[in-house]
Amino acid sequence: MYRSEIRPSQIKKLFDKCRKLNYQKYLSKVGLVKCRAFVNQQITFDFPVTALIGPNGGGKTTILGACALIYKSISPRQFFTRSRQLDEEMKNWSIQYDMIDREKSKIDIVKRTASFSKEKWYRDAVSRPVLFFGVSRTLPAVERKDLSKFTNRNVIFKKEEIQTLGTEAATHITKILGKDVSKYSIIKTDKYGNIALLSGQTEKDASYSEFHFGAGESSVIKMVLGIERIVDQGLILIEEIENGLHPLATARLVDYLIDVADRKSAQIIFTTH
Repeated sequence: MYRSEIRPSQIKKLFDKCRKLNYQKYLSKVGLVKCRAFVNQQITFDFPVTALIGPNGGGKTTILGACALIYKSISPRQFFTRSRQLDEEMKNWSIQYDMIDREKSKIDIVKRTASFSKEKWYRDAVSRPVLFFGVSRTLPAVERKDLSKFTNRNVIFKKEEIQTLGTEAATHITKILGKDVSKYSIIKTDKYGNIALLSGQTEKDASYSEFHFGAGESSVIKMVLGIERIVDQGLILIEEIENGLHPLATARLVDYLIDVADRKSAQIIFTTH
């Protein structure tokens, strides 16, 4: 049986922080006036790590998308793409928000609205660092056509393109996966520094590429690397957190997210079955 390393004092500290509104940026409440199957439903976030649990088609992704929609860095199409011919039900959608944004108000709750009308979204969006990890993160490298170019024998990575995971990230990943990843590498091949491929190492120091990783293993590594880079007060959204993961690794990942909420004053919302 898994025994969480999160202390009761940490949980109490985070509850108190939410109760006292002790954040620079925090999403407190989402009101789904009309959005897909939801009508006049409210979701409150009394703790900075929230699990949206339900069956397939139960509306988890709708809530996740609604949470993201009020932030400028998220395009509405990312969650609510519309077919002009088939999606008649998007007419007159409306979502209301209560949030903390100390750039807008030093004391009061800030209220915002997003709505879909006359073929477009209208939203009074605000700024906040937002990370979204969709289900595509668990697609194995061997099934990704964009990575097939790295199987060409003529592709040789430059020394500066191969980087370590970093001590802190590697420590968190090792704890979640239950295996040493301290000798793993990130390969970045574009000018924006995006991760193109991962590389691992066996106990006998033989290297192997992400083409031989488990999908859940790749997913955890890339999520932790992204989360460790996000600035404080960010919002982290994860679709189907358990995808590709052993239940023990999932439990450890949730512990890690609670720790992130504590260390970085972050807010995390994830869906799960």
